[in-house]
This record gives sequence, C-alpha cells and structure tokens, in this order.
Amino acid sequence: MKADIKDLLLNNIDSRDEITDSGELYDHLDYAGGLHEIIDSNIDIYYYDLRKWAVDNYDFIDEAIESGIAGGDDDFHKLIQGGQYMALNQDAIEIVEELFNEYTGKLFNVEEVA
Repeated sequence: MKADIKDLLLNNIDSRDEITDSGELYDHLDYAGGLHEIIDSNIDIYYYDLRKWAVDNYDFIDEAIESGIAGGDDDFHKLIQGGQYMALNQDAIEIVEELFNEYTGKLFNVEEVA
C-alpha cells in the first residue's frame, strides 16, 4: 500500500502546492478519491481471509460499527470489511505522515518552526 500511496503523491503533488503538514497532504491526495481507492483495493474480498483477519482485529470492526461506516449492515463479512477499511485508513494516515516527512524540503517547502 505504501508504494501505491507514494506513486499517488509523486503523480499529484509538486513543489508549488502549499502543503504544510501531513493532514493537508492526506486531504490533497484524497481530493479526487485516489487515496480511498487505494484503501478500498486493499480490503479482502474472500470470506476466509476476512474471518482470519477478524480474529485479531475485532476492535476495528467495533470502531466501524460505532462510526457508522458499517452502515448497520447485518452481514458479518461486510462488517469485517468496514473494520478493515478503518484499519487501512489508519495505516494510510501513518504512511502519508511518513511520506510527508520524507519529502519535506524536496517537494514541500515547509519552514522549520523555531
């Protein structure tokens, strides 16, 4: 997933963009839905894989239910996919932050705060 997000960044950002933190970068990368397309493409579609993932990640499923991402769906597999979305979104936020730090000074002209 990191390679896909890095490609998205390199293809959609240039040094003229005024991005001052990783949150702005996240929003910029998802403006056209590109970031969420990457997240969606990493969600399991096979029931066995979903069940296997759910064993150790039930907290994300609960989070999806509480946040409304799961949409009140009674299909357990769809609930798991909602949980995976939450987990992958969290991973994407961390990856975007890493990439922002990696490219600060190269792509992003962020001035250091003293």
